[in-house]
Amino acid sequence: MLEAKDRGADNGIFIDQRGMVAESSNMNVAFVTKGRVFRHPPFDAILTGITIQRVLQFAERLVQQGELKEIRIADIPVTEGRQAAEMMLIGSSIKVAPVVQWDGQPIGDGKPGPITKKLLEMWNEDTRSATDQLVAVPYPD
Repeated sequence: MLEAKDRGADNGIFIDQRGMVAESSNMNVAFVTKGRVFRHPPFDAILTGITIQRVLQFAERLVQQGELKEIRIADIPVTEGRQAAEMMLIGSSIKVAPVVQWDGQPIGDGKPGPITKKLLEMWNEDTRSATDQLVAVPYPD
């Protein structure tokens, strides 16, 4: 994060020793390809938080609705990530945030993409209406 800030960026992206996208600082990194595939790195060496787990459920709904072709959890080479139609950061503090530039180069058309926007809308709707995830806490009278 400090290195990214020193270079004028908001966040940094961790790249593993093989040149694969890993994660950001306390956030997951995901992409949507030009072919409408939701891409995320494997969870073997990165954060597997509640937020990304829920977003993956939303992405599955988008597959069922035909807005995404599929979800692929696999290594993502940096070159593939840079060529994506959309890039997003996912985490508890930011929920789903579009990334429109990477090292000064635009991602997609340089604007927040429709899938990123849809996932954030789904998150917001879910937090307003999801009673199946609420846990009753009994309080003494």
